[in-house]
Amino acid sequence: MLSSAWLLFTRTTGFTPLQAGQWPKFLVFYAGAYAMTHAARPLKLAGGLACAPVGTALVDGVARALRSSKVAALVVLLVAEAAGLLCCLGAVALYANRLALSVAV
Repeated sequence: MLSSAWLLFTRTTGFTPLQAGQWPKFLVFYAGAYAMTHAARPLKLAGGLACAPVGTALVDGVARALRSSKVAALVVLLVAEAAGLLCCLGAVALYANRLALSVAV
């Protein structure tokens, strides 16, 4: 949440929170983002419960495809998810670095 708020603040204002006078503005920005995230918690829970059957079917399908146990299929899916998230995080980091370099120039 903090890194997302940092990126959005930098993108919106053109300044990083570490620049002079930006920290109080960032804290207000972050407080709003934090409040919105926690207000959406019931919707996220409902969405997770609605997606549970799809997740179970996915684990079962991977277990059948790999001819392995459900535990092994779950581990494969978790590793794939971690790899995907790391790729997304790397892309965001590269974009933020490029944005910070263009702001600094």
